[in-house]
Amino acid sequence: MPPIPALQTNNGTYVGRYWTEHSVLRRYVPSDKELKILSFGCSTGEELLTLQLLFPNAHLYGCDNDWSNLARARAVLKDNAVVFHSNDEEILRHGPFDIIICNSVLLRPTRLVEKIKTAIDPTEWSSVVATLDQALKPGGILQIINSNIPFRLHRAASGYEALRSPLILGPNYTDQFDLNGKHLCSAVPGTGFSAILNRHLGEAEWRLMRPTDLEDVHFRKSGGDTRVVPVENEAIPNMNAAGTVASGSTTYRPEISEDRRPSTHTEIDVHWTAFKNGDVRLHRSARRVWFDGSIASSTKIEIDMTGPVAGVFIESAIGRRSTRISMDLLLGARASQTHLL
Repeated sequence: MPPIPALQTNNGTYVGRYWTEHSVLRRYVPSDKELKILSFGCSTGEELLTLQLLFPNAHLYGCDNDWSNLARARAVLKDNAVVFHSNDEEILRHGPFDIIICNSVLLRPTRLVEKIKTAIDPTEWSSVVATLDQALKPGGILQIINSNIPFRLHRAASGYEALRSPLILGPNYTDQFDLNGKHLCSAVPGTGFSAILNRHLGEAEWRLMRPTDLEDVHFRKSGGDTRVVPVENEAIPNMNAAGTVASGSTTYRPEISEDRRPSTHTEIDVHWTAFKNGDVRLHRSARRVWFDGSIASSTKIEIDMTGPVAGVFIESAIGRRSTRISMDLLLGARASQTHLL
């Protein structure tokens, strides 16, 4: 059985990438006991390490078609995951799975071919998604982040329900195409560890898109156990709100260039309150402005932060570099380099 074609050409990754999406996924699952989870395109294993933290009792699997990635993933995971060469036969043999993770795999860099912009081959995309659908149990969840083609366009998508949470701000930052290769929109580069890319420029066929194409990442397959509790916030039920020491607001607005193409972007407003015990409570509002200027979606949620991350948030809000996070990053980088050596 030939390997699945190399899709994504960039193997770069790190532990904790897409943490919000993974942690929301964990909250959809009442128990991780006996779960089988596949990291499709596991690269060097960092995604499997992240899943191990969130699903400590699950059976983890990872596949990739790069032999050097597989070797590094096996060295990192040891006996904590089954890592294998990516082809249809092996995926189906190790399945069926309760959860399949497919993050930043179903894409290729946009390029010009005879003056026409193109990315992933629609036939290859359709074939891979069909294999993942076949390997997923009824009632299972498919997580797809960053696909050149929206999942809803696949013939199997009619058998799935999108699971939506306001915690997820739509990390789909790639150019979008349809199954006929029509260029729907172009992603605008942004910043951040997981790429804060919430703006896309509309191409000639942008009207074929739906706002959910840039926002949905979790899809539950019909059948099986249908009980899924909505994940609405990250508030701590008994957080002590007494003893407020500071409060403030911050906003996120992408810079809008002079490009005359219609664009879609996300606008975010956060009001925060800091307590004497070091905790921080955020009230976050987010809305997506669509290509035509309308408001395509809007959400309001609460997020509570505790420990070092709360302190880092406050320090960044007042323009001070956090010593704690700087040291953690420096020591973490050194530990990673030592481990790889």
